[in-house]
Amino acid sequence: MLKVKDMDERMKAKAEIFLKNSIKAFIVDVYDNYYFCEIIFVGEDSIHVQHFTGKKKYEKERIFYPDILKFEEYEENSKRNRGVGE
Repeated sequence: MLKVKDMDERMKAKAEIFLKNSIKAFIVDVYDNYYFCEIIFVGEDSIHVQHFTGKKKYEKERIFYPDILKFEEYEENSKRNRGVGE
């Protein structure tokens, strides 16, 4: 079983890849908040993000690694999301 520190390190490494490659992210936290964002800073215990859409467009927030439940690449208008071809 992964320890919290190991999970934080994995989350940090993933965030660094997203930042380096300018990959937009979709994040869900333990408080049921959704983030459609770009990573703007990767810290030791958290990431700083900027929303690129929605009510919080252009707002910046800090998310602590232990609070993140889901962290994946944002897929805009993909066939899977629209149900095209089904």
